Amino acid sequence: RFTTEQTKSVSTLWFLSCFFIMFFLLINKMNLKQIDAGNGQVFGVNSADEIFTLYSGTWTRLSGSLKHVSVGPAGVWGVNANNYIYRLDNGDWVPLKQVDAGGTVSPAGVNMFDDIYCLQGGQGASWTNLPGKLKYYSCGPNSCWGVNSGNQIYIMKGVTSNTCAGSLKWEQVPGSLSMIEVSTDGKVYGVNSIGDILVSLRFYREGITSANPTDTGWRQVQFGQKVKHVSYDLGHLWVIGTDNSIMDCTE
Repeated sequence: RFTTEQTKSVSTLWFLSCFFIMFFLLINKMNLKQIDAGNGQVFGVNSADEIFTLYSGTWTRLSGSLKHVSVGPAGVWGVNANNYIYRLDNGDWVPLKQVDAGGTVSPAGVNMFDDIYCLQGGQGASWTNLPGKLKYYSCGPNSCWGVNSGNQIYIMKGVTSNTCAGSLKWEQVPGSLSMIEVSTDGKVYGVNSIGDILVSLRFYREGITSANPTDTGWRQVQFGQKVKHVSYDLGHLWVIGTDNSIMDCTE
């Protein structure tokens, strides 16, 4: 956990470590439009909806075509251009708008109409429709966060392995984001409408726990370029720039 002084300097630390990795990855000419990290794995899709995973430091293309992919405790899930949902099972995409696998056992996501769903019990179970409308939804171990079409931020508390829908009561969180991601250890990162990266301060002060799953403060991470997507796992913040370049930033 960062101390107060470390928290104050986190922006500089991110910038220095990201710059080196960005240079390395640009040499390898890998571009993605969306990326997700969880359980020590990294998956992403490019502008042609081709699917890739990072294996032993090398991007490896997988079969199939997806516009969004997510990896976490609930497995690897994805959505194709027709908004059909798939789960990766023994190397094959099995049929089941954006889905997130970051919850403890239940994937969750939103459809093309911004309706919100979670899948209690995993594959083969029925989808539970949550109240409200969100364009992006992401779950961690103790709560799920989302942003709506107006870039307002909301949190659903009470999410457990037995209750994917949580309390069914949305709480608005101050701030404005165009996308948000919650890691499997509870860290919350997001990107605003002008391409800035923000991180919730709760983790660095107390840690996001079931008792304190939300906070009202955000800190901007100073960065060398504008970005459109982020995902965090095991000390690595994966960033996609507006030019689709990939950056691996370490604490």
